[in-house]
Amino acid sequence: MAVVDENYVPLRNKSNDYLIDRKLQRTKSYTGIKGVSEQDAAVQDSQGPIADRTREHLGPTDLGIMHFRKLMMEAARALQKGEAPLHVKHQDRYTVRSGACVTSKTKDLTAVMVERFGDPAGFVGGPGQNAAAE
Repeated sequence: MAVVDENYVPLRNKSNDYLIDRKLQRTKSYTGIKGVSEQDAAVQDSQGPIADRTREHLGPTDLGIMHFRKLMMEAARALQKGEAPLHVKHQDRYTVRSGACVTSKTKDLTAVMVERFGDPAGFVGGPGQNAAAE
């Protein structure tokens, strides 16, 4: 969590170059910026203006990006028409969570998902959910 002032403005920010410590940068830290939140902010701020993605060439590994952008555009178009985005009606579809599990190589993915989450697909709160997975 970033250290902030009385107005909740991070003390290390773009206006003061995130108080980069050049000695720290030379000896221990690639960025020289203290704080994970501040490092994240510096990376985001350094990206510049929003890029024109219409000329971008996405490949098969970018499928998640493509689906997310399509979902966002559909939601924006629905809002422009004064309609609630379709996905608001299906909030139950967004109950999947990530997780980690160390298990035997002999156990298949479905068995691991049921053991870890109580559901073969990793859904939370579904009919197959068990209290032990919480």
